[in-house]
Amino acid sequence: MNRDNVDAVHVGGCWAAKKSGRSRPATCEQALDALRNGVPPCVHCRPDTACGID
Repeated sequence: MNRDNVDAVHVGGCWAAKKSGRSRPATCEQALDALRNGVPPCVHCRPDTACGID
């Protein structure tokens, strides 16, 4: 697995990130950077909203 196949940004205690076993939640700084670079937000934990965008 590499960073080229990221499918969503997760923050906090996102259950979807934990359930996959292949992800870990990002800090708000990391999430905002990823969102600015076109990585979609997780539809469950909504890092865009959690980090003050939206």
